[in-house]
Amino acid sequence: MALDYNTLKEVIDRNGPVARVLILEIKGSTPRGSGTEMYVWANGTHGTIGGGTLEFEAIKSAKETLKSRKPKLKSYPLGPDLGQCCGGLVKLFTEYYDEKAVTNLKDQSLNVRSISGATAAPKTVKKLVEKYKCEHISFDHKLLDEWLVEKVITAKSPIWIWGAGHVGSAILSLLAPMPNLEIFWLDTDNNRFPDKEFTNVHKIIYDSPNQFIKRAQPNAEHLILTYSHKIDLEICDNVLHHDFKWAGLIGSKTKFNRFKKKLLSFGHTEKKIDQIQCPIGNKNYGKHPQQIALGVAVNWIERNCE
Repeated sequence: MALDYNTLKEVIDRNGPVARVLILEIKGSTPRGSGTEMYVWANGTHGTIGGGTLEFEAIKSAKETLKSRKPKLKSYPLGPDLGQCCGGLVKLFTEYYDEKAVTNLKDQSLNVRSISGATAAPKTVKKLVEKYKCEHISFDHKLLDEWLVEKVITAKSPIWIWGAGHVGSAILSLLAPMPNLEIFWLDTDNNRFPDKEFTNVHKIIYDSPNQFIKRAQPNAEHLILTYSHKIDLEICDNVLHHDFKWAGLIGSKTKFNRFKKKLLSFGHTEKKIDQIQCPIGNKNYGKHPQQIALGVAVNWIERNCE
């Protein structure tokens, strides 16, 4: 995973300076993969690098970094000494971030820094940066000659969830903690929304779907699962009039076939209508709201995560 600018900024805005713990490299069996990050501040944390003694030691080390403000690179063998049985090795890089540091990242596509305090980047690093910018090579982070070059993600992926019923709430509970997601959760009745709040979720009350669909981003994904077939159809009609990345409709194939006939009569092409997926989720998981939500979340990961 690359450096998630939005999460870093949100954590600092809420809690002040943080130490970011990054799994830089792994060998063998480990609880989390390379690129996993965790944020630590004086009296709290965000994220996890796998729990257990490894995480306990990482948090203790991160709090030292909060005081010293100096980056730290350390390897942890996951054996008896740590009381962990994975048997692999994890290399952690911990560094200090405050409001000024995160502001400097706002318009950057790469975060390039020395882990040893050097000021002049070597040729290998300069060559990698130039190659990234000119040839658009893909990587999340690379460690070269004691310099860390890390991709910075500043744009969040938008997803619009139409409906705050049982299925909508179950889907939100799984998607909201995902990194780099901005969720627009819409319903006609404020009383259907649960009290729990997420920093990346915008709750919206609407009278007509069109008043908000026209504001949806061209790369937005739409999940249509209201209490009413009439409203579902109206949302489908409006979504098809705009650009979108993906759309899913709750219900059976029979429901979709009925919708398809009506949408064709509204003037939409069959090719455009077939961009809407129905049913959603995975039928093998079951029809309970949590089972539907799990299928939807797995599908989202398969579409969006390499």
